[in-house]
Amino acid sequence: MLKKLLIGLAVVAALFFGVGLFLPSKHAVERSINIERPAATVFTLLNSYHAFNEWSPWAELDPNATYVRSGPESGVGARLSWSGDPRLVGTGWQEITASLPYERIESRLDFGPQGAAESYFDLQPGPDGVRVSWGFQTDVTAGQGLLGSVMGRYFGLFLDRWVGADYERGLEQLKAYAESLPATDVAGGEIEVLLVEAAPIVYLSGATSQDATDVAAALASAYRRVTAFIDAHGLQVAGAPMAITRAWDEFGYRFDAAIPVSELADVAGEGVQTGYSPAGRAARIIHRGPYEELLASYERLAAYMTAHGLPQGALSWEVYVSDPAELPPERLETHIYVLIAD
Repeated sequence: MLKKLLIGLAVVAALFFGVGLFLPSKHAVERSINIERPAATVFTLLNSYHAFNEWSPWAELDPNATYVRSGPESGVGARLSWSGDPRLVGTGWQEITASLPYERIESRLDFGPQGAAESYFDLQPGPDGVRVSWGFQTDVTAGQGLLGSVMGRYFGLFLDRWVGADYERGLEQLKAYAESLPATDVAGGEIEVLLVEAAPIVYLSGATSQDATDVAAALASAYRRVTAFIDAHGLQVAGAPMAITRAWDEFGYRFDAAIPVSELADVAGEGVQTGYSPAGRAARIIHRGPYEELLASYERLAAYMTAHGLPQGALSWEVYVSDPAELPPERLETHIYVLIAD
């Protein structure tokens, strides 16, 4: 009886291994969803890990897990490492390996002893937003011994169901999060995050209404007084004029009209003061065109910062790189900065 049992077990084991060795070793999973936001907004969300846990299907599984971002802020080399309950999320990392703006992002995933995989996002713009496809590819036998290889092949039979369910939930949450962001298209804006250093300035504080004509007149008057002060005290201009926004609300526009100088002088007069320009991490967009169209660039920059999880600080400022007396409105260049809150 025992002999027959052992023979039976041997036959079952042989069948298990024999069948397993002929099962596929490579598996792919893909799910898609339509998101009613511009491709650039969704790409910005996926091209970094700042907001990953806002929509990740795994973040809620283990609230006590730790996540660490490293490498660049976004794009190739950006990495997210995690460590949590091995029964829930385990330990591993993922890193962006390829990034084609507004079209495709590829990542490498490493789950430690559980193996590695490749993941990707494909973005296809359409009339109602963007079609996002989230894919996963792995070789379940890579780095495994004979037993692990066979077990992995059987495991692969259920991969589409298990991973697919997570991807479906993740895409639904990505859609909800993305559609909670501003609908402004961030594409086409020359935007970057910079560490801005303080520079000596001569400035005059002022206030006016939010009417474009009133703003232009108030700034022009302030710059004339600042320029006269600089000339009177023999200071050297060291940069383009700036307008530092102190408030833009129902009470109007409060500003500092400033001009950078090479060094400060311990002098003041008739409201004109000396000091330093804003400093710290800031997001900057380069606006090309008339001043009347600056609002669109502000909206684009705000949408970019929201998508990147960059909280807006208390200050913003404009640097008027071009002289409107020398160039037509469509050729003017203005740099808009928004300080990032700590």
